[in-house]
Amino acid sequence: MIKTIFFDIGGVLIDIHPERTYQYLSDSADIDISTIEKKFPWGAHDKYERGMLSNEEWFQAYKESLPQPCCLKSSDFWNAWKILLGKEKNTVQILDSLKQKYFIWLLSNTNSKHIQDEIEKRYLFPKLVDGTVYSFDVGQRKPEKKIYKIAVHLASAKPQECLFIDDLVENIQAAESVGIKGIHFKSSRQLKNELLRIGIINNT
Repeated sequence: MIKTIFFDIGGVLIDIHPERTYQYLSDSADIDISTIEKKFPWGAHDKYERGMLSNEEWFQAYKESLPQPCCLKSSDFWNAWKILLGKEKNTVQILDSLKQKYFIWLLSNTNSKHIQDEIEKRYLFPKLVDGTVYSFDVGQRKPEKKIYKIAVHLASAKPQECLFIDDLVENIQAAESVGIKGIHFKSSRQLKNELLRIGIINNT
């Protein structure tokens, strides 16, 4: 019996727009957008989302990854980082309705800047949940198995009593490998239908 439901954030509860971020960075640094995309420092980003780099260290790592000399300003970088996050999706209404019967948690690969400066200030859904598991807080990232085990522990739950909703199939597969039921999110309508199918919500 499901008692706890974990939601991913980006792509599930809010829209994300990497193309807007890349374009802003391209315009700000006067570097063509294909280079901006190609040079993205995924290794440093991984460390940043594990809480291993400060905001300033992440900015410097990003700037150093671009062709030098680079004129990218810190203020422009963080503006680009901000506009990655779009509007809340209709999924938030589903989350809100589930609160009446289930414990609701967030489980996300993310960073302190987005959470503290944007998500906690701009959106409704953080105020609706019972708890959060953020990669930068626990030093682990999806789809690593350990983050799911940490999430279950923090929620004082059992894997077989948990449901995880994410837009990336590899994250769902990893959750299922530790005994958590998963739904691969594609749209709010599809999610509602899946929740109906497995008996999480009723068609009333």
